[in-house]
Amino acid sequence: MLTHIAANLLTIWLMMHIARKLFNRSTALLAGIVWAISPPLLFLPTIFWDTSLSICLLMGLLALVLHYRQRPSSGAWILLGVYCGVAVLINLAMVFLLLTVLGWLAWQQRRAPLRNVTLGILTFAIVFSPWPIRNARVFHAFVPLRTTVGFELWMGNHEGSTGYLQEPLFPMYNAAELNDYKQRGEIGYAQNKSQLARTYIEQHPATFAALTARRIFRFWTGTGNSNGSAIFALHATLTSILGILGLWPWLAFGKQRRGLGTLFAIPLLLFPLPYYITHAEFRYRLVIDPLLTILAAYAVVTLYRRYAVRPSTESSSGQTIQ
Repeated sequence: MLTHIAANLLTIWLMMHIARKLFNRSTALLAGIVWAISPPLLFLPTIFWDTSLSICLLMGLLALVLHYRQRPSSGAWILLGVYCGVAVLINLAMVFLLLTVLGWLAWQQRRAPLRNVTLGILTFAIVFSPWPIRNARVFHAFVPLRTTVGFELWMGNHEGSTGYLQEPLFPMYNAAELNDYKQRGEIGYAQNKSQLARTYIEQHPATFAALTARRIFRFWTGTGNSNGSAIFALHATLTSILGILGLWPWLAFGKQRRGLGTLFAIPLLLFPLPYYITHAEFRYRLVIDPLLTILAAYAVVTLYRRYAVRPSTESSSGQTIQ
């Protein structure tokens, strides 16, 4: 519980810091308030602690990258390498997102010494390497991420798949799957499930495409749980729509804004990819929810100033002139 509280409080502070730095005070206040009272924040203490920590780590990375984007030193790149290495050890699903964010920073500073970027990558590799080394020693196989990847892929893509998480298929709940797991061993079991999933996808491409489209919709609307809450779905749908609306100007106008817009878009584009092809539970979306909340707050503040404040001011001016 204390881990959740500390991570969530720090997340709110980081959200407001980023929003104030890039947008304005009104956006920062709105984003912080919305996240502080949002249904997902109340939901977080009931799920795994790593979700709260992953949310905070993503916000922290964005804050660090924005701080160092002008001219990151060798020390800054080492810090970022350590930070990303620790983050990936906590949540392996973030690996491609984190590396791409580092790639974005390197591209922004492409005139900077190559040794700085090399130091960051090397530091990341050193911090992360104990995990695959441990896996190689324990499983006698190269497992760079998790042994469950093949199983998760099969769970989402087999005869009778619904696109939802199916707990009855887990070996701990299913006697037949448990026997298969014992006979094959963890690596053999995962490899077999991976092969079954690939075979199913190759033989049923239209079904796979339909399931993927369904999972994409569920991810962004917060309906990835078979017994999910309508309140969560409403929150997710609103923040998704308003977040994309808030991101669009940063991608469309101005070189500098486009660069920052790309930074914001990276987590939104890359983080959901594994869940599009497996299952899109609501808790996975929570990792990018604070970023969407910031962008949504920016959209609301901008729309309010454009369509509410300005007409009111013009009306008042007109009455004064008369």
